[in-house]
Amino acid sequence: MEPRRPVLYKVAEQKSRSIRWTFGWLFLFFSVFFHSLGQAAQSESLELKPEQRAWLTQHKEQSFSVGFDPFGGVDSFELRGQRMGFLHLLLADIQKRTGLKLTPAESTGWDDAYSRFVAGKIDVLYGANATPEREKIMRFTAPAQRYPYVVLAPKDGTVQALADMDGKRLGFIDNDFVLEALPPAYPNIRFNPSFFADQNLALAALKQNRIDAFVTSGGGVEVEYLVNNPELGVIAKLRAITSDMTLAVLHKDAVLASILESYLRQSPVTIDAMARTALQLYHRKALRLTDAELDWLEKSGEAVVGVAEDYLPFDYYNKGSYQGIAGESLKAIADTIGLRFKVVSAPFAQVMDQARAGTVHVVDMAKTEERLRDFLFPHPISTERDIVIGLKSSQPVPDIYALDGLRVAVIDGFWHEEYLRKNLRHPRIVKTQDIMESLRKVREGEADYLIENPTVIEFYINGLGYQDLVKRGNTSSDSFVYFGVSRSQPELAGIMDKVIPLLSFEEMKYRGIQSVPTLTNQSTLRLRWVSGLLSVALVVIVVATAVTARKLTNERLATQFLREREQLLYTDALTGLLNRNHYSHHAEALSKGVGFPQAVVVADLNNLKRTNDTYGHSAGDRLIGLWAEAASAHWPQAKGYRMGGDEFLLLIPLPEGGIAIELQLEAFQQRCASLTYALPDGSAMQPHSALGFALRSDPAISLEQCMAQADARMYAMKAMQKKRSTDMA
Repeated sequence: MEPRRPVLYKVAEQKSRSIRWTFGWLFLFFSVFFHSLGQAAQSESLELKPEQRAWLTQHKEQSFSVGFDPFGGVDSFELRGQRMGFLHLLLADIQKRTGLKLTPAESTGWDDAYSRFVAGKIDVLYGANATPEREKIMRFTAPAQRYPYVVLAPKDGTVQALADMDGKRLGFIDNDFVLEALPPAYPNIRFNPSFFADQNLALAALKQNRIDAFVTSGGGVEVEYLVNNPELGVIAKLRAITSDMTLAVLHKDAVLASILESYLRQSPVTIDAMARTALQLYHRKALRLTDAELDWLEKSGEAVVGVAEDYLPFDYYNKGSYQGIAGESLKAIADTIGLRFKVVSAPFAQVMDQARAGTVHVVDMAKTEERLRDFLFPHPISTERDIVIGLKSSQPVPDIYALDGLRVAVIDGFWHEEYLRKNLRHPRIVKTQDIMESLRKVREGEADYLIENPTVIEFYINGLGYQDLVKRGNTSSDSFVYFGVSRSQPELAGIMDKVIPLLSFEEMKYRGIQSVPTLTNQSTLRLRWVSGLLSVALVVIVVATAVTARKLTNERLATQFLREREQLLYTDALTGLLNRNHYSHHAEALSKGVGFPQAVVVADLNNLKRTNDTYGHSAGDRLIGLWAEAASAHWPQAKGYRMGGDEFLLLIPLPEGGIAIELQLEAFQQRCASLTYALPDGSAMQPHSALGFALRSDPAISLEQCMAQADARMYAMKAMQKKRSTDMA
C-alpha cells in the first residue's frame, strides 16, 4: 500500500498541479492566439462597415449572454476543474477582435437555453440549426463548425444499421431540429420518437431498453459516450444531417448578427486552429486521462519513435517522417490527443538496443515474454496472426511444431527466433537482414519457410510478383502488432492504450499502403530488360519503330502494375473474393455490370467462432474457404464479396426463364451439406450458413436498400436455425 503523505504536502501538490494546468491551458490558448496573429489574411482588426463600428462603440460596455448546450462535448466541458472548449475559445477571440463582451450563460440543458433565448432572457444562441419556423424570429450566422449527427445503439441490440431503425423507438433531445430533418433525409424510415431533456437521460433510457437507438449531434462527444458506456456503439453517422454551430440572435439584433457573421467569414484559419485544440483537450477528458498522464502531456508531450528499415507496409522512414500503417496510426494518436513524435530510423536490432537504453520510447513490435521486461504494451493496432509462408511445392504446416528440424528464415532481432527456440526441439534458424532477403532465401532453397504478418507478406508477394510463394500454415501465438513503449514512459503507454481502440485498422491500413513506395514487380523487371534489348536492336533498324515499341511496352507494364496493385487492395487473400474495400469504392458500378434482374444475397457463416475456439484458426480458415469455394462453383457468373470475418455478399444474375433464387439457395445449402472437412479429433464439419436475399430489378433500386432487406431475411433465417437447433436438442 502507498504510504500516506502529510496533509500539507498534499495541499502543496494539489496547488502545484492546479498552477501547472492553468499555465498549460493558457499556453494552448495563446498558441491559438499567436497563430492567428501570424496569418496575413486575418489581421488584428476586422473589416467592418461604419454602422457596425458605430454599434460596437455604442454597446462597448454591454455584456451579451450566450446560451448553449452544456452537454455539447467539445464546445464546452470541464477538465481538472477548468471550464473550456471550442465555444470559450471562440467567444474570447471574438471579444479580442471586435470588443464584444460575450459571456456563456448558465443553463440546465439545450431546451432550457433555447427557451430562455426565445423569451429574450439570453442574447445569443450557439448551435441552433436554421429552420423555416425558427427563421421567423431569429437571424442565423454561418456555422462556426458542422457536426454530423450520429446514431447510438447497444452493440447487441436490434439496431445495427440505418435500415434497422424502421419501426423502432428512437430517442431525441427536446427541440433538436434533427426530428424535422430525419424524415426528408431518410423517407423510408418510420419511427416512434421519445424526447429527453439532455443526453444523459437519453443514454440511460437506451441502456434500460426503453428506446432502441438515440440520435444526437456528434463532433467528438460520441467518444465520451462510448467510453462511459462500452456496451454502446455508433452504428451510423448521418452525414446528410449536420448540427450547424451557428450564432443566432433575435430579429431586433440584426447589426449584432452582421458583426458576428463578419468575424466568422474573415477568421477560418483561426477557427480551425481553435477547433483542433479544443478537440484534443476534449479527448483528454473523454478518455479519462489520469492526473499523471495529463501532467506528462503538459510537461513534455513528446516521445521518440524508432522506425525499423525495410518493413513495408507497416514501417517506412522518409526524410524524418514515419509513414506506413504504423506511421499513420501514430499520426492519428497524435492528432487525437495532442502528442508530438520525433522519429529516428535504423535497422530493427539497433532500434531495439536504443529502446532498451531509453533513448527511443516507442517501437512497432510483437509482444513477447522477454520484451515485457523492458516494454509496456498498449492495445494492439492489428490483431492479425502471423502465417507460415513457403513454396507452392512445400508441405502444408498444420501447426508450429511441424517446423521442427526445418530451416526457417528469421529477420535478425525479430521475435520469431525466440518463438521458435521456445517451441521446437531442433530449431534451424536462418538469420536475414530484412524481409527481402528472407523471401529470396525461401525462393532459392536456402530456407524452407518464413513466418510473417499476413498484411506484410501480401504486400511483398503481390508487389514483387512472387507467385511461387503461398501461405502454408498458421501460428497460434499472440503475433499481433503492438507499439512497445519503454517502461520509463508509463504515462505515454497509458495514453496510447486509451486512444488506440478508437482507431480503425482498416482505415490505417488503407492510408498506410498509400503512403509507402510501391515495389518493383520482378516479372515486370525482366520484361523491361527484354524490352530494352529489343528497343536497342530496333533502333538500329529504324528509330520510329523503336519509339513506338517502347511506348507500347511501357503502357502494358503500367497496366499490369495497376492491375496487381488493385488485386492487393481489393481482393480477400483467404477466399479470393472481393473485399470490403472494393465494396466501398466500386460495388454500385460492379452490381450494374452483373446485369438485371439480379439477386442480392447476404450470408452469415455459422459456428465460425466455435470452430476457431475448439479447433484453432486453421480450421476456421478452412471452413471459410469451403464456403467460398462452394459459392464460386454454384454461381460462377456471380460477383462475391467477403464483407467481414464470417459475412459474405453475392450479386447473382437472374436470366429470364432461369431457376428462381429460392430454389438456387436451397440447392446451394444442399451442396454445402455434402461438403466435409476432417478435423483433428476425427469428426467432420460442413460450411453451414444463414442466407437472405432481395431481388433488384433495375438500377433505380439502391444496392444498400436491397442489402438491408436481404440482411433482415438472413437474420430471420439465423433465428429459425437457432430455434430448430434448440428444438432438436
